[in-house]
Amino acid sequence: MVGRFTGGNRKDNIMVESGMMYNLYLIAHFILALLWLGAAIYLDFTFLSGFNKATTEGKKTMIVRIRSLSDRTEMIASFFLPLVGVLMIIDRTFWLKVGVMHGKILLALIAIGLYHASRGVLKKLEAAVVEGNPTEGLQKRYVMFRMIVLIFLVSTVAMIVSYKGVVSTFFL
Repeated sequence: MVGRFTGGNRKDNIMVESGMMYNLYLIAHFILALLWLGAAIYLDFTFLSGFNKATTEGKKTMIVRIRSLSDRTEMIASFFLPLVGVLMIIDRTFWLKVGVMHGKILLALIAIGLYHASRGVLKKLEAAVVEGNPTEGLQKRYVMFRMIVLIFLVSTVAMIVSYKGVVSTFFL
């Protein structure tokens, strides 16, 4: 539709192009959110179900796998989600007038910060496992950060869906 003549004036053509771009941003935002949420649930389940039972070598391997998958999924999503969100707001500035959106943005930014903090704790946990130091405190801190991130991710989705329903969210 970009550059296609709709039979109306120039403003109509711009609206068609803008609507298409907004839909692309929305789809990208949705897919990235699903990617991050799915990876977060999987990685948290993997860590919680196996870390305490694993041997030292098993713990090292698990941390390497978690960091690798997190790099390929969560890190990418945590970078591009805010970027696409800003593009969506630029395209549809009325979102700035929706109070729920301010809360969603705040929770999302806190979740991104805590996600990066949890990665730092995971690095310290890896070093502690390699050196043979106690890891209980680091494990608890890592799990706490990850659970808060997961709760915030689910909350941001719930805030938008519960605002006016799923359909109005997509067609506002």
